[in-house]
Amino acid sequence: MDYVQLINEVKMSSNSEVQSIATSYGIQLSTTEINELRLLVDEISLHWIFTGVPEAFISKVRMAIGDQKTEQLLQLYVDATS
Repeated sequence: MDYVQLINEVKMSSNSEVQSIATSYGIQLSTTEINELRLLVDEISLHWIFTGVPEAFISKVRMAIGDQKTEQLLQLYVDATS
């Protein structure tokens, strides 16, 4: 998975395009959830690939999209970086 490209797509794509991208990974996101995630995109750091995602950021994602979807995203991340 190309994380830089995915992050840029989330930033630059329409809500419906982001919904399609998320659906392709098996995650259903509402427009509200997408907008909440967009607010967090600029906080993402590529060094997290090596250090892991900070719990403070994960907490923000949980607040934006809930526990279940956050766990799905984290599992996709773990699977892609293992």
